[in-house]
Amino acid sequence: MRAFVFVLLLLAAAEPAAARLWKPTLQQQAGDYLTITHNVAGESTVIVWMAPPLVAPPSVKPLLEKYVVLSIAHTRRGPDGLTSWDDIQGVQLSDGNGENLKQVPMDAIPPTLVGLMAASDASVRQNSLGKAKVAWSIWEPGSISACQKGKLVVTYDGEAYSFDTPLPGCAKP
Repeated sequence: MRAFVFVLLLLAAAEPAAARLWKPTLQQQAGDYLTITHNVAGESTVIVWMAPPLVAPPSVKPLLEKYVVLSIAHTRRGPDGLTSWDDIQGVQLSDGNGENLKQVPMDAIPPTLVGLMAASDASVRQNSLGKAKVAWSIWEPGSISACQKGKLVVTYDGEAYSFDTPLPGCAKP
């Protein structure tokens, strides 16, 4: 988990680069697909969908099948080269038909997911000297299923980011 968080932090702060995995595993392909990095004019947005093909621990997979778990980080590089982290607001999720997903209230989030978010936040903040702000949100999936045909659309900051499903790493039908 710490490695995943560290990668998220690096992606948020890194300049665009061109690289690809050599002989990637299905889990690596899923991780690559489930991370969207949008770099524009001194700022970066990183969106990660924590979906079942990405996660190895079997205790977490049922929760990721029951909910859509999303993290977003938005950074800006100042003229002095320092990175600032934006507060994340106005995120909306929908399916490929435009039906909005319903966000799970904070007091209804399962304890395992609360722990996952807290551990991730602690690790990212430690690696960013306390400056990082990563927004986690949990959504009822509606018609979205990571391993069935469909689409998840994340609308944030005037942009619509999409994930086509089934995801890499899902069992073939």
